[in-house]
Amino acid sequence: MTELIYALICSDLIIDKDSNSTSFIRTIEHAVVPELPATLPSIFFASLWDLEKSGEKPFTVSLNLIPPTGDPITLGMQEITPGGTMLHKMNFQLPGLRVENEGKHIIEVAMKAEGDWKTLAQLPIFVFESDNK
Repeated sequence: MTELIYALICSDLIIDKDSNSTSFIRTIEHAVVPELPATLPSIFFASLWDLEKSGEKPFTVSLNLIPPTGDPITLGMQEITPGGTMLHKMNFQLPGLRVENEGKHIIEVAMKAEGDWKTLAQLPIFVFESDNK
């Protein structure tokens, strides 16, 4: 079975061409906006997956934004077919996320290998409206 090793959100990332190592720049846990609704700056979702026990069975990864109120919004979905490597990096650049309310917003990482979706991680972004209006 495929295993999520890590998942995080950051404002930028750098992948070294020689070593394929990833550097994460300014991890994100909150955002302060001048007014609501607002569009957050572009962010990156970064993850590493262990494919050692997945064989050659494809699986699908989904990213959803769950606001404090309202319905979840699908941000992206990708099907992965393991191809003989033990590790798989999955990085998405997410264009500005639209937020309507203050509070805890969740980026949910879910996987579907066979059958139902399974939530593997929930990454919070706390949104605050600035007092300086």
